[in-house]
Amino acid sequence: MINVEPTLNDHEVMQFIHNGYITLESIVDVDFNRECESVQGGRLNDFVLTDEFRRNVLLHPEVAGVVRSLLGDNFLVPTNAHHHLFEAAHRGQTWHSDGLTEYGYGITHLQCYYYPKEVEIEDGPTMILPGSHHRLVDREAIAHYGDILGQLSLTVPAGTVAMTRYGIWHKAGPKLNDDRRGMIKFSYFRTAMPKRDWMRDSDEIPPYQHAGRHPYVTEVESYRDRRRGELTWNWLCGLAEVEEEIPPIQMFNSGIPLSEIQLQ
Repeated sequence: MINVEPTLNDHEVMQFIHNGYITLESIVDVDFNRECESVQGGRLNDFVLTDEFRRNVLLHPEVAGVVRSLLGDNFLVPTNAHHHLFEAAHRGQTWHSDGLTEYGYGITHLQCYYYPKEVEIEDGPTMILPGSHHRLVDREAIAHYGDILGQLSLTVPAGTVAMTRYGIWHKAGPKLNDDRRGMIKFSYFRTAMPKRDWMRDSDEIPPYQHAGRHPYVTEVESYRDRRRGELTWNWLCGLAEVEEEIPPIQMFNSGIPLSEIQLQ
């Protein structure tokens, strides 16, 4: 089996629990970025199965290291993807969480965005709301929101991969030009029961450290976020018996176990 080493430590796992995202900037090879810039929009099932895409993106040591840290051993590697391609100027999307957002505390699914080309504010970047993955809502109920204090525009250099907790609120921002702006979206899934097997200095499990209130969060909601974070941390460390489907049941749950992949 391809050996994937975890790259996150206790603090970084706690930060992901709190914020719901990690960005890895400029990690993909420049030449491969250029190749991906010209890929057509829509489904990319055949393209993501190539050794080149797996080697340069899906199993890049930094990307796979985050996946290994958060989803455990022998995770499902994506076998499909969608290229969200925008060329003409547009008003942007409304806030939404994706259609089959899981509920519960366990981290069983990572949704990732790969940007082959630099994204500037005029390009209509993906916008996310850190911490919003804690809020299970009807996606139509948040569509009317405009700017939210603490929102983040993913204005990133070429070759960046953003890795998110499925369920984080997001949207495409307004696009002010006619330049090509692409984002290739794909997901990894857990197959193993959770345990604290990421990078660690000691076998002693530290208590969860809440990182404080997000800018849009009230005091009461911040308490709830802290408690949700504690439950997720305990689950990841194998300390809590919480019923979670592994891998999560999804109509698009498509992947191949890491152990079955052989790169040529």
